[in-house]
Amino acid sequence: MRPGTRKIVVLGVMTKIPVAGVVWQTAHFLVGLERLGFDVYYVEAHARTPTMFMERQDDDPEERAAAFLDRVLRHFGLGRHWVYHALHADGRCYGLSELDLERLYREAELIINLSGGTDPLPVHFETDRLVYVETDPVDVQIELHEGRQDTADYLGAHCAHFTYAENYGIPGCGLPVSGRFDFQPTRQPVVIGLWRTTAPPGRSELTTIGSWRQPWRNVTLDGEVYYWSKDREFLKFLDLPGRTDQRFELALASYQPEDRRLLEATGWRVRDAAPLSKDFDAYRAYITGSRGEFTVAKDQNVRLRTGWFSDRSATYLAAGRPVITQDTGFGRTLPTGEGLFAFSTADDALAALEALDSDYARHAHGAARMAEEYFDAERVLRRLLDRVGVARAGRAFTAGLELTPVSKRPTILPAETAETVLARPLPRPTHVPVEPVATAVVVSFGGCVFTRLCLESMLSAPALDLEVIVVDNNSRDETTAYLQQLATCDARVRLMLNSWNRGFASAANQGFAAARGRTLLLLNNDTIVTPGAIARLSRHLEQATLGLVGPVSNTAATEAEIDAPYRTYGGLVDEAQSRAHAHQVVDVEMLTMFCVAFRRDVYEHVGPLDERFEIGLFEDDDYSLRVRQAGYRVAYAEDVLVHHFGEGAFGSLVSTGERAALFEVNRQRFEQKWGKPWRRDGHRPSAEYEALVERIRQRVSATLPSDARVLVVSKGDDDLLALDGRSATHFPQFGGAYAGHHPADGAEAIAHLEALRGNPASRAEFLLFPKTSLWWLEYYSDLRRYLDEHCSRAVSDEDTCVIYSLGGSN
Repeated sequence: MRPGTRKIVVLGVMTKIPVAGVVWQTAHFLVGLERLGFDVYYVEAHARTPTMFMERQDDDPEERAAAFLDRVLRHFGLGRHWVYHALHADGRCYGLSELDLERLYREAELIINLSGGTDPLPVHFETDRLVYVETDPVDVQIELHEGRQDTADYLGAHCAHFTYAENYGIPGCGLPVSGRFDFQPTRQPVVIGLWRTTAPPGRSELTTIGSWRQPWRNVTLDGEVYYWSKDREFLKFLDLPGRTDQRFELALASYQPEDRRLLEATGWRVRDAAPLSKDFDAYRAYITGSRGEFTVAKDQNVRLRTGWFSDRSATYLAAGRPVITQDTGFGRTLPTGEGLFAFSTADDALAALEALDSDYARHAHGAARMAEEYFDAERVLRRLLDRVGVARAGRAFTAGLELTPVSKRPTILPAETAETVLARPLPRPTHVPVEPVATAVVVSFGGCVFTRLCLESMLSAPALDLEVIVVDNNSRDETTAYLQQLATCDARVRLMLNSWNRGFASAANQGFAAARGRTLLLLNNDTIVTPGAIARLSRHLEQATLGLVGPVSNTAATEAEIDAPYRTYGGLVDEAQSRAHAHQVVDVEMLTMFCVAFRRDVYEHVGPLDERFEIGLFEDDDYSLRVRQAGYRVAYAEDVLVHHFGEGAFGSLVSTGERAALFEVNRQRFEQKWGKPWRRDGHRPSAEYEALVERIRQRVSATLPSDARVLVVSKGDDDLLALDGRSATHFPQFGGAYAGHHPADGAEAIAHLEALRGNPASRAEFLLFPKTSLWWLEYYSDLRRYLDEHCSRAVSDEDTCVIYSLGGSN
């Protein structure tokens, strides 16, 4: 258990009810709270025997239940963040130790009794931080109405009470209102990124998953019986398949052969729900593969108009799958008619089916949009935390903040983005650590808007007790004034101001010399740290063999670089969420230091960064080699995403030629130090990129002579040089290999091209611009004019490539 973090405990019942629906319901709370920056722990202390894990007489159900929890929590990136407290047996703790559990209860800012499935113990409520979250209303409200003292005593142990009956206390809702307990409406959180899919539905049926017959939880209010079992409601619409062309499939549990025969005789398809309920990935795949959901609700919620809505239905919406469900009065709080339909009669259901069929794409889009607006875990849980007075950690910036630069070299953000970031108030600390667990060192040199995005993304949502040391290399813009203000109002920030540009390595070493944390991070100032990223990097470093770990990123220049489908801050956070359960690290030879983390003992063993590389470049190649030489692994974490704008500082040096010169000088220093030539690390191929490379090969084969000599404008990708036997080399190049940098300007690019055309060793005949390099023709306008005036286009396909013949004019 990590000290110094803001902890929240979720009490749950996954081993009591080990089905996929309960697993996902619980996971959304756990992952959602982690995304808000909290250190989340799952605890089972319900004192129920895990009978579902007793398949044989000699089984050890506690061991099997603990193994189940370990598998589930590891899947969602929360390994070692759970306790199974076997209070029904010998009281042993599985997962964390009993001492750790006692400390966890004491330190937790909040203990959430999810579904109310745990009878409160003194250790739960003595700190007055136990919160009741009711996912199935009606029973408790009726028991209070009847004067049940045991129910009142149970609820009295909680400091706040929440219910999924969103119409509670509103005229028209039949639930009795308690005079003692203030039930506050809430709804199910859904981590949208875990359900979002761009794939079309794999089946044409509207589906649902549930239990058919459950007659044991009926209740009586004022002499009238209200039913729990869903079969009563489905039977009201038994003839629906015969009245429409739409097909339906029910994945059912708790049904008899005669129930199945009745349903199938009237056109319903029926499948056994057990394989889906036992495998939460199969459950998700079934929902995302469906055309949408058709389902009913419990009679209790329908007739009492509670406004209750299904967890499962919310996940259909998150997957972009429209939902047609029986009306419980949820239309008071959720919009209907686009992506979500409520019905009370068969005619209502038929009208919804007709609307869905008339414009499925619109309703699928509406379903996804509704999920983001109404069920997004961060929004739902942030409101809940606000109501109980837990200070926010949350997202640093608005979801719509545009992150796509309007130009590169130098990197420039849209004016609206820059104005929004620079005008926002400084974040105020919610917790200042006495002894930080982690230290983030950020080196800055100008670029105030990037520096603010970097620092405030960390400070607004810390997952660990964090200190931030900013070493500024004599910024000339408003950066210095901003940093001084930030350090004054936030004690977590320590500032070091240099009177000259000491270079990246030297400034980083300054910061590390002053760092107090056990985990050390080094960040470029042109990064955005996503919620939970630092905690997950720190968690990976618990592996003793791992010396240096970094995230995946949109710009990494190594195998850690991924395709980034997002354009906004909200899209970035959603993409980070979608990766959070892929908790694996991939060993590599080198990490770029836009964001890396290591333990203090590794830094003390390997030593500081090599300052011979002065302003910057190649210190990351050097340090990765040194870490591996010391016997440690270097790896990137698939479950951590950090945004990197790239060239926030060095971009302005491209047009002057300073970056190219610095690259060459430091490459020589690197090669002299290590006694071997530097080589560029590879990138992971994406399906889209591989398809582009194949299209380029096809165009070359169809257009250029088999003995053609081709220069390929690239960033060193050798796959682009495999042109069916034609002689191909990189442009620009140095000694026949990729130069490692771009030309300073169009004149330099033209001079380099002419040198290669006139060189007998190369005798270049064609210049190929892949789609990924077509920006050259805009950025280097002099080069484009030169090519258009002195050469001819052999291929002009901007979706694939542009090829100039260097031997002829237009």
